[in-house]
Amino acid sequence: MNLRTLLREALTAARTAPVPSALVLLVVAAMCFAAVATVGRQAATEAAVAAELSGPAARVLTVTDSGGTGFLTGATVATLAGLDSAGAALARDMPVDTVNAAIGAGGTRVAVTHVVGTVDRGVELTRGRLPGPGEVVVPEAKLAELGLAQPSGALESGDGRQWAVVGAFEALTPFEDLADYAIAVPAAPASLVVQQVRVLAPDTAGTRAMQDSALAVIDPDPRSSQVQTARALAAGNATITGELAGLGRSLLLLILGAGAFFVAIVVLADVLIRRRDLGRRRTLGIGRADLVLLVAVRTAAPAVLGAVVGAGTGYAVVVGQGGALGLDFVAGVAVLAALTAVVASLLPAAFAAFRDPVRVMRTA
Repeated sequence: MNLRTLLREALTAARTAPVPSALVLLVVAAMCFAAVATVGRQAATEAAVAAELSGPAARVLTVTDSGGTGFLTGATVATLAGLDSAGAALARDMPVDTVNAAIGAGGTRVAVTHVVGTVDRGVELTRGRLPGPGEVVVPEAKLAELGLAQPSGALESGDGRQWAVVGAFEALTPFEDLADYAIAVPAAPASLVVQQVRVLAPDTAGTRAMQDSALAVIDPDPRSSQVQTARALAAGNATITGELAGLGRSLLLLILGAGAFFVAIVVLADVLIRRRDLGRRRTLGIGRADLVLLVAVRTAAPAVLGAVVGAGTGYAVVVGQGGALGLDFVAGVAVLAALTAVVASLLPAAFAAFRDPVRVMRTA
């Protein structure tokens, strides 16, 4: 039997046997829906965790002068910013509470902190310009709280010092905490004593080199400092992502295995019910391999349709609930489910192909 004839016969057989075809379609659709809705969501969670463990926030080394010894200075920060292994280095001193000078002591307070290092990597100006000595930029979200319609005016501390407001900014990752401060720059950056310095590695691969180089420059005293190492170097990261990946694979195999079992049962029942038709084909000269292929293609037709329906429905449900799934994953699940159904049909097909056709015709 040539391939074209075989395909035509298989599709005709699938149409004339609506019950087993519908059952195969439903089983494969359920298999795809379950895989996309559960394994797909778990895969999205795995990707989000991996991104967080390798993102900018995980590549930051933080050193804090908890003892107030003054070992961190602007000169140290300048050296850190010049390291080849550092993507950014940013430090701030002890903040000072201020209010809108036009309102006075009863106004909303905002802390002013002097920042040194790669300031442009920590904030993005939304209005105005970067500050000079005696000037500040204010977080965009705090302008209204301070009673400022525009980034202008002045902030005043309790001891009478004032800073002119010259701009507004949004804090960038991983320096989001700067959104709590009005940022000033010192007149003499090198001599500024800072409370905390953070160094950012440009990528995950360079995190170890950045941390080793930065700690060699800072040489913190463990008795008067706190060192928070980059989370990207944590030994448990690989374990966490590995366990998530293993869970997803196990769940996918379980779903595919259950689906394959039910498809095999449906196909076996179909070949037993239609044994007279299959026996007639054998007596008319169809080969065993062609008969196996006929049953497999007859199973593949509703399986492909079920895979499309199930995967599409699962994708729509996950996306509708705010999840994020790659279309390549959804397509991969659909293809894998359809192939699983075809493979599951081979054993019942082989059982039908290797039965004695004469005996089948006599007992059917």
